[in-house]
Amino acid sequence: MTAVDTSSTRRRGGRSSVVAARIGETRPRLSTLRYRIRPVEVVSAEQLERIHQASLAILREIGIDFRDETALRQWREAGADVRGQRVHLDGDMVMSLIAKAPRGFEMTSRDPNQRVEISLDTMTFGTMQGAPNIRDLQGVRRSSTIDDLRNMNRLTQMLPGFHIAGGFTCEPTDIAVPWRHLHINHSSLVETNMPYFGLTTGQERAEDSIAMARIVHGREFLENNAVIAGHVSGNSPLVWDATMLEGLRVYAEANQVVLLSPFVLGAANTPADIPATVAQLNAEALAALAYTQLAAPGAKMIYGQYSVSVSMRSGAPMSGMPEVTLMNAIIGQLARRYGLPWRTTASQSSAKTFDAQSGYESAIAYMSGASAGANLMMHAGGWDEAGLVCCMAKFVADAEQNLLMAKYAGGVSFDHFDDALEAVRRIGPGGHYLGDAFTLKRFKDAFIAPEMLDYLSYEQWRVQGSKEMPQRCREKAQAIIAGYEQPSMDPSVREELDAFVAKRQEQISPSLA
Repeated sequence: MTAVDTSSTRRRGGRSSVVAARIGETRPRLSTLRYRIRPVEVVSAEQLERIHQASLAILREIGIDFRDETALRQWREAGADVRGQRVHLDGDMVMSLIAKAPRGFEMTSRDPNQRVEISLDTMTFGTMQGAPNIRDLQGVRRSSTIDDLRNMNRLTQMLPGFHIAGGFTCEPTDIAVPWRHLHINHSSLVETNMPYFGLTTGQERAEDSIAMARIVHGREFLENNAVIAGHVSGNSPLVWDATMLEGLRVYAEANQVVLLSPFVLGAANTPADIPATVAQLNAEALAALAYTQLAAPGAKMIYGQYSVSVSMRSGAPMSGMPEVTLMNAIIGQLARRYGLPWRTTASQSSAKTFDAQSGYESAIAYMSGASAGANLMMHAGGWDEAGLVCCMAKFVADAEQNLLMAKYAGGVSFDHFDDALEAVRRIGPGGHYLGDAFTLKRFKDAFIAPEMLDYLSYEQWRVQGSKEMPQRCREKAQAIIAGYEQPSMDPSVREELDAFVAKRQEQISPSLA
């Protein structure tokens, strides 16, 4: 099903396997995962075309606001119909621009053996992003700090279920906002050696993110390899603003990855209708995807979206709803039509604690994305309270769920089918397979055995302390953090990185005024 990296490298010094044994973590990090299951398709080819044409009609007749003078100038020079900030786009122009994008690409890291492919037939897991609060190792909800972010990156580095570090998995609210991006990037680069998400909120922050990646990886390396992704969010309905577009250009021009995500709150900033919501979302995505190729032809990009429905009682976002599952499937169909890898939200919940609601909603979101063939499973670790909280216990549980989803996406193998049928002949009626040679040979790999889910008898569970899942996961997180060792970095590179952060803090006022 997967190709996994089991080698030790000069940078990692072979220590990770020793630490893993000490904390009970036995699985190597997931490498590129390829789908062996067919994606769910919930609309016919005719219905999909109807949605596509509706999106093009929105772009042509209503238009999209690009609230950025550089983008408006580029659209005018390309021959688009620009009226003030409103850009009306011809469908042929949009599709010809999107055709310039690669259908897939690799992201790499400081460990040359850890490369992950993001393409139409692969599945990739990234952690949650942007939580201003943490539910910590004591189960207490509070504002998150830089120490919390460092711990989240340490967990990301040690747990095998993640391909891409989240960057701003939780916000370091104890650091002034104008300086925050420096410390977020620093932690990603120091605490992990993985591909990661940088900051895109404005040109200066994006440029700092790329500059820090160049210090660690080298300018020439970044010219030829993607190591950092920028998450560019739209303002639904039908707006892309200057802050995001500035960041988009910096990443695309540096040959790094851009993830372009309309932000859908169904029935709040889109119509209260599934196909019409997807048509609007798709129009927003197509406009940004086309603009990316206008600004930097051949740029590596991902069709993104964040979609939830909204409670008509409270106005709050609702995760894990059937309407979102259906929208995921349609968006997957559209992305494959355009030949672009796409992203969904894997483990989202509106629950206020790590409880049954959190599990139900996240399980539905996971299966929704995997069954629809999502190529980047974002927020696949820690998301609760509609993204306002990163739960450390849930982060550990989600990391294990990623392994389960990887097994599901890998589909059914017939490699051992004939040998297994021979076992049926050997055992015959009334027997059992527990001691059979085939079982002894295959039991470790045939069926995955989660660690955080409990399968003891009630009596055994009580003897071991009657620990519910949040407690088990918190204890696992504590053990991982206690056993963490930082990936090695050339001391001169670390010195240059630290000096860059210190210098930029001197140059940037800590005040937002």
